[in-house]
Amino acid sequence: MSRLCHNFVVSIEITFFLLLLIWFSFPTMASAQSQKTDVRPHALRLSGEEIRAEFSGRTHEGAYNFNAFGQAGNSYVETHLKDGSALYKEQDFANRGVWFVSDETLCFVYEGDMMGGGCFRVYKVENCYYFYSDQFEERSDELDRDYWTARSVQQNETPQCEAAIS
Repeated sequence: MSRLCHNFVVSIEITFFLLLLIWFSFPTMASAQSQKTDVRPHALRLSGEEIRAEFSGRTHEGAYNFNAFGQAGNSYVETHLKDGSALYKEQDFANRGVWFVSDETLCFVYEGDMMGGGCFRVYKVENCYYFYSDQFEERSDELDRDYWTARSVQQNETPQCEAAIS
């Protein structure tokens, strides 16, 4: 085989390998976790007692407003003190409030008009917590709306969920 022919075959083999690499990488890129991803089939729904155990006296780092590529639009830090008070921080904004458990949901009420608060069904995958608003009735066919409202991990933990929290 001539040197020119050999180089051509090697070039074709490299191109084919790169195309295969791109092809098999695509599903991973296309399946980044967004709020359209329902984690409930693979998650543990926390009871009221489990919520208290996982949140009381702890600080969580979280994010919300995820895009289709799993990138967070907003990040926050929230401390859930044992006395039921909550400290919320997002960039230069900070607010105080209270947290409590009601009907197996994690609830917040904040001071002032900037944050409305609300209650959330909490699901856990690995060390990640997913918050589903109780404003929406829990259904198994929720394909017409975002599933979870926010996602968090306990402060200083490395997220074990997809698309790490930023």
